[in-house]
Amino acid sequence: MLIRDNYYDHKRGQIQQLVLEVLDNLQQMMEHFDTYLVKPTNDNKAFILENEDYIDSNEKKVEKYILEIISLEQLDTSAIKWLFAMSRIIRELERVGDQLTNIITISDVIDTNILRPMIRSFFDYEKDMMTWLTAGIQDDNAEKLHDVMSHDAYVNHLNKETYQDLVDLINEDEQLTESRLKMVIISRFLERIGDHLVNAARTYKDAIEVYQ
Repeated sequence: MLIRDNYYDHKRGQIQQLVLEVLDNLQQMMEHFDTYLVKPTNDNKAFILENEDYIDSNEKKVEKYILEIISLEQLDTSAIKWLFAMSRIIRELERVGDQLTNIITISDVIDTNILRPMIRSFFDYEKDMMTWLTAGIQDDNAEKLHDVMSHDAYVNHLNKETYQDLVDLINEDEQLTESRLKMVIISRFLERIGDHLVNAARTYKDAIEVYQ
């Protein structure tokens, strides 16, 4: 029985560490995204895309470890709920990487000066959300997880502002440039990043409440 417990604890620790590594990787992607907006070179773009591959790889590892545990261990309800929560969380985080990839894919060099202020505004909030999500998962801290969920209101407000700015331009018969239209699309991608972080925080908060 001790061996089984040690095996489960070991695998659980590996899963948690992989999820935390993905969160760290996403924050690095955001930091490098800012570098790309200042200096939009192919190397800076490649770094972001390569990090997305790393996140995909870690997602597969987490799913593999979860299947291994379920197939080999007799688990109680709380352990099963925790594993399923981590499976959902890693998918949510992988989608954050997808959204970052979507943004850089449709951003041209000529757009960066226009897009930079908006993207930085979103990132300011979402970097904090990632920091709190990391603390929440690492320390089973429900308060930090709640901070992630409540902070999403600011992200949603920014998205609404971007749409309203476009509506105002249309009403004023201003010329709509391609970059302006891209802002609306990218704003939606950025808003979805907040949604995925909230989903991850809510999922983990529900999972750890089983133990309390």
